Amino acid sequence: MVKRDLFILIVGVSLFAVTLMAQEPTIRRPENLPEPVSQDQRIEVSEIDNTLADSNVVLLDVREAWELEEHGTREGYIHIPLFELEDRLDELPRDKMILTA
Repeated sequence: MVKRDLFILIVGVSLFAVTLMAQEPTIRRPENLPEPVSQDQRIEVSEIDNTLADSNVVLLDVREAWELEEHGTREGYIHIPLFELEDRLDELPRDKMILTA
């Protein structure tokens, strides 16, 4: 009887784990963030170089420092990690288009 009970327990836990893995992941998002920009406000990868060549455009990199070290960034960017952005908004130019990464 003990072996059968243990088997049922193991199968039960395995089914629970499979059920959890099959569920859609929950995306946790702070309530005070705006909605993501629409597709027509995005820039295609093929257009980035031309867009950033415009002196009226700046790149704001909101990734963490370790992400910059691991993945790199572009020359001339402004780096403000996302969690610091609200306190550092005054560092951003108000007369230019800002692209974020």
